[in-house]
Formats: sequence, structure tokens, C-alpha cells
Amino acid sequence: MLDFLPFGRKKQTPSDPLGTLKGATVWMQELPMGDTFAAHEKVVQALQDFNEKSEPPSLGRLQVLMHIDEGAQELQHSLVQQYLLNPRMSRQMESRLWNAIFAFSWQLARAYHMFIMSYVGDPNNCGFRREIPLITARAIRYFAMQAKWHYFRYEAIGAKLWKHVHNLYRLAEYEEFDRKPVLLYPQFQRNTTCAGEYLRLLSLDVLNTNSLFPKQIEMVDSWLDSWAAALKLERAYDPERHVFCINLGEGKGPRRARKPAADSMLRCWGSDELMAQVAQARDALRSGETPARLGLGEDCRLPACLEFIDRVALQWSPAGEGRTRRKQERVARVKRIDVIKDYLEICAMVKQDNEALSPKLQEDEQKVKISYEEMLDMRLYGFVTQRTRAKLEQASRQLQGAAQPLQAAAHHERWLMENESSTGFGAKVDAMEKDWIRLGKLVGLKPERSQNWVVGVVRRLALLESGQRNIGIEVLSSRPVTVTLRASKPRHSGYTIDGIDALDVVLPVSALYLAASSEDKSGVSLILDSVEYAPGRHFELSARSRSYSIALGRVIEKGDDWLRAGFEVLKKN
Repeated sequence: MLDFLPFGRKKQTPSDPLGTLKGATVWMQELPMGDTFAAHEKVVQALQDFNEKSEPPSLGRLQVLMHIDEGAQELQHSLVQQYLLNPRMSRQMESRLWNAIFAFSWQLARAYHMFIMSYVGDPNNCGFRREIPLITARAIRYFAMQAKWHYFRYEAIGAKLWKHVHNLYRLAEYEEFDRKPVLLYPQFQRNTTCAGEYLRLLSLDVLNTNSLFPKQIEMVDSWLDSWAAALKLERAYDPERHVFCINLGEGKGPRRARKPAADSMLRCWGSDELMAQVAQARDALRSGETPARLGLGEDCRLPACLEFIDRVALQWSPAGEGRTRRKQERVARVKRIDVIKDYLEICAMVKQDNEALSPKLQEDEQKVKISYEEMLDMRLYGFVTQRTRAKLEQASRQLQGAAQPLQAAAHHERWLMENESSTGFGAKVDAMEKDWIRLGKLVGLKPERSQNWVVGVVRRLALLESGQRNIGIEVLSSRPVTVTLRASKPRHSGYTIDGIDALDVVLPVSALYLAASSEDKSGVSLILDSVEYAPGRHFELSARSRSYSIALGRVIEKGDDWLRAGFEVLKKN
């Protein structure tokens, strides 16, 4: 059909969805909501196109931007949850999700900042002056989101981002709307302020010790959504009340206040109000209140959440005593160190060390292993397979001295260690080549000239500008022992073949025994595969020609696919 009235109006095209508020509304309704990631990508692309247009900022354009922002909140939340609920996703998927979520925050922060700068350039002729407090609060939040997602990857916050946030707060302070309540989004039930959003970021940055998991960072950030409202920035430093300071003229984050020099750009705040909020939540949890009713979120699960709250409180405390720091001072020492990342290989190499200390033990355990494999063949097939027979013959030659025992070969990596202490090591590695390294990863370590493998956990990560990762590893045990666990009471599936239950054959599993130490008050413990754990589960533990009946106790800590638990010896077999 011919368009007879084309004059005096601009024809809207599908490639320009954000030209008018009506067009943006229709475009949002047509997004493929069945495919969250695809819909989110379209929103990010549209925001990028919006930012790159040469049209001057106006009230109409701002209304379109705010409408898209509000309408995409559910999409953004959905992708964030996917990221946080899948800590073991592949590196490719992690990168795809991280970049999509970060791009959303970046494009919106960039867009709102553009409107704010237009207002600063000509405040008297600005058609959206009434919206400045709201969009400033939103801009601060989106810059804070970018900082948080850098924390998720243990990356440093650049000076440019800090300066953007500092300048936004200075504007709010200068225009005297820093404490003015605004409803950030229609779906939010709580008002916020520019100062509250700013202090939320500063308080979260205080916790950025490169030792928290993304889910923990997200949990604290949600707590600060309400807790940060009690904080107040002040110009004059008071040593009796103030704990932290920030300089608005520097591209840096907050630091503990230690007699700061007088500066008109200095802002300080105390943590007494924040500590009161923490104490209130802690006391309520200990008295039996549920985390959900306290607004602490579903990820706050007792008793681990109580320990985590105590850990957070130490970082915010006025005294700062007990804050996260190295247990022992490290000394610079460059040497090569072999590293194993696979749990079963760690167990195998530790077992090899154990056997080297006792040839008699090696012989006895090999006999037990062979007889067990024969038993499995008989239960499953009714005869001993050729593969098992070959193993028998090879083991027999080894035991008779006809051949030397084969040494296990681990698929290890070799790093250059930079420092060490009595409880750990520090190293720098290439971030791209060693992309498997994550916080809480269990590793086997063997420094050069060392006689045995030790077991450690990655405790700190920091991505450096050089593209390397700075890694801190805590040694859990310098003399671990590989033990064999067999479940005492196998489950029954109800499905049998020739009278044998499909789950009746109890396969042994490897675990690492850690002796009690003076520094670790956990006592004796076991490291095992997470899927094998259940509170109170009974096992037969075999080690060094001895056997014990044990029951698993409380979980001391968890990793990505492993956990460390205490246990009780029920009897010696």
C-alpha cells in the first residue's frame, strides 16, 4: 500500500526500535522470551545502537532508555542466576555468560552517564532535570555491578571506573540529592539513595580479598542493599568514629583510615551501624529465626552461613582484628613446583609416596586389591576375565621381584613458585593456559627437591594486568595418606540380574586422610569425592594393613567436586 502522508514524520523501521517510547514498547513485547540468552543479546545490541546514535539527549530518549532498562531486569536476573548456580560450567560457557551480563551493565551505565553529562553541561535548559537523582542512582548501581563482576573473576578495578563512580557521587553531593530517596525500579519495594548505592559498592570492595566465591560476593551484595542505608559519609575525619576513607579525587577504592591527611576530597565513614545490622542478623539466626525471614536469601544456609557472617564482620570491624590475612609471612623463594589438578591422580601419587615408605605395605595392599578384583569379576560375570588375569600375572611378577614396580605417572603441570611459607605457596601463572584454576580447587603439589606430594587448596586468586594470575595456595597436609573406603551398607535398587542386585557390588573409593595439626583445630579428617558424602554414613576404612569401621561427621569445607569431613571411629576390625 502506498504511503500518501509521509511528510512531517519520521518513519519507524524495525532496525530502530528505540526511536520512540511506543516503538520500544512494541519491540520489547516481540523479544523471544522463550530464549533468555537470545532476548538478552538483542537488548544489549539495541542499547549499543542507542549509545552510538548522534541524536542529542532528550526527555523522550531518556524515557525510552528507562523503559528498556526496566523491562530487561527479569532477563538480566535470569542470566545472573544461571551464572551463580553453575560454578562448574565450562570456561567457554562462563565467558559467554559473564560477557553478556557485563555488557548489559556497561551499556546502561554508559547511556545514563551520557544523559548526566548533558545535564552538567547545561543544567538550566535540561528537559529531564527532575529525573537526574534517579538516573544518577541507576548509573552508580550499574558501575557498581561492573565492579562486582570484576570481583567474580578476581580482577582489579580500574582507575577509570572508580573515577566515574566518585564523580557521580560528587555530583549528587554538590546538587544536594545524595540522600534523597528514590524508587530505583517500579518492581523494587525499597527506596534507595545515591549515597546508599555508593556506600554499598565501597563496603563490598572492603571485602574484596580475592578469597570469596562469586555466590558469597553476591550474597553480601544483596545484604548491603538494605544494610548500607545505615552508613553515612562525612567530610571531617574523626578517629573515634571513622573506620574507612575514600578520596574522591583518586582513581582508587576505599582503605582503612590511619591518620589520613586533610583533603577536601576525603570522605570517611564508620562501621558501627553496619556491625549492629550484622549482630542483629547473627543473633536472630542463633535464636532460631530462618534466613529467609531475615531477608538473607536462599543461599544463606546454616550453620555455614553463620561462620560466613562472622568472617564478613571481621573485615568490617572497627578494630580489624582477625581480618583475612596470611597465616604465616611468606618469603621470596623461586623454585619449580609440580602441580596435579585431578583428584584421583592426587590420590594415586600420594599412595605412591605412602608405598615407598613401606614395601611390605605395598605387597599386602596389592594382594588385597587383586583378590577384590577377582571377586568383582565373579560377582558380575561368573568368571575371572582375561584382563584381570593379565593384571594378576603382572602383579605376581612384581611381587616376586621379576620386574620393578611400575611408578604411577601423573599428568602434572610445572609452575614457577615465587614465595612460600610454612603453610602455603604463592605463584604466578598464565591465565589463559591455566584456565582450570578456580578458588577452592584441590591440588597436589611437589616442590623441587621435595620427597613427597602435599595436598593444598587454592585460597586466593588475582588477575593481573599482564594477563597472569597471582595464586595463593594453602597446604592442608604435608603428609597425607591415601585410604580406601567401602560403604558398609549398600543401597538396594530392587533390580537384579541372576539374583545379584545391580547396586549390591560395593566399589571402593579413594580418600585422603589428614592428621590433626596444632594450627588446624578440626582434628583428623578425610578428603573425599562430594558424591560419596552423607552425614553419618558408615564406611570401612582401610589403610596401612589396618581396617576400621567409621561414620562420617560434619563437613569442614567444600570444594568444586570434593569435600573435607570429620569422622568417628566406631571400631577397629
